[in-house]
Amino acid sequence: MRPFLLISPAFAPQTSVGAFRWVKLARHLPRHGFRPVVLSGTFPGDPRDDGLLAALPPEVEVADVYLDPAVLAAASALRALRVRAPRAAGLAPRAGGRAKPLVGLRPFQALTDRWIAHAPHGARAAVALARRAGARAVVVSAGPYSACPVGLHVKRALGVPLVLDLRDPYSLHETGSGPPSGLAERARRAVVPRLERRWLEGADHVILNTRGALEAYRARFPELERKSSFVRNHYDLSLYAPPPAPEPPRSFVVLHLGTLREEASAELVGAALRRLIDRERLAPGDVVLRQIGRMSDHDRACFERMGLAPFVEALPAVPQRDVLGELRRAHVLFTMFSPHVVLRISAKTYDYIASGMPIVSATANREVDELLAYRSDNARVHPADVDGIAAALARHLARFRETGALPAPATPPRELSAEAAAERVAEILDGVMRPRG
Repeated sequence: MRPFLLISPAFAPQTSVGAFRWVKLARHLPRHGFRPVVLSGTFPGDPRDDGLLAALPPEVEVADVYLDPAVLAAASALRALRVRAPRAAGLAPRAGGRAKPLVGLRPFQALTDRWIAHAPHGARAAVALARRAGARAVVVSAGPYSACPVGLHVKRALGVPLVLDLRDPYSLHETGSGPPSGLAERARRAVVPRLERRWLEGADHVILNTRGALEAYRARFPELERKSSFVRNHYDLSLYAPPPAPEPPRSFVVLHLGTLREEASAELVGAALRRLIDRERLAPGDVVLRQIGRMSDHDRACFERMGLAPFVEALPAVPQRDVLGELRRAHVLFTMFSPHVVLRISAKTYDYIASGMPIVSATANREVDELLAYRSDNARVHPADVDGIAAALARHLARFRETGALPAPATPPRELSAEAAAERVAEILDGVMRPRG
């Protein structure tokens, strides 16, 4: 077993999307001769699923010590002070105002992440943990990007190779594709690529999670040509509990899993659903949009304005082990990204693929076509094509009207599995650990 240090501030038992990629990889790397020693940082209020920790094999060690206790204590004291402080003029929250959508990663609007204040402590913990484990390499699961310099610190301190796994683009993130909104953003757009170039130059290998992102990074940073690759996100069937046989629902069910946010908005899915309802003359009870996961006040207000509240069923997030059962209870699974997103692929797509159920993906990323090719009734539609999205949903509605049954699940392709992804990562680790010369 060759040990390596994995710096992944987002990791089990956290249930954020950033935790799942390396939870899945860590479960399968030991069979290739690699032992992940994980440095993570779980905040006290983070949603937890301890079943994710229990799903890790005994070879995987998790040290949840990235966070600085002194910083946590200071933050807790500050929150308590704010609660006790009088609601003086200017401090009280403003009443009224229109709710805003949830916002995801925006590296050009915010150079920091919530782990950045803990990075100095995390760097010390990383060196100590790597030394104790005899780590022969260090891997950073980036995004949080504040962990990249921590990984570089470990490389310099111990003389081990560094692999950066960029979960999403940083300097090439699509939120920077529009014109800058002011001087501060112009400055950030100048700083981010310089920071990232320094990290990339110091890495022995860089991993992206889509082919498009890899090609874009090689075009921006030509020096990556010889030391970069892409490893997709993936599904892991063994993380799901065996789903019970679902009862055929009386309504036609369109399911969206995960958080509705600015780039995967209620406006987009709502416009398509409204078009479908109007064209097919559907009543409440004929069709249901089942949203499993976080939904903001902005999204609820959006559905209300569009007259869709009677057609929307909002459910809380479910543990990973129960996801497959929920997906198998729907007629079609819906995923979406705004039109400007062309380098990323929604991570929920891989859960959808694992289920074998039909998928309608509203995305401008043509790379999704090859992911959906295993099933002829899967469809990718440009997110600006509301008519096309409604028509794709209508085809599944027609089948439900004809059969009254749920579709039969298809076998998901192995090349999109965690086992296949772990094989590729193992090859990368073997390459950077191999003696040179």
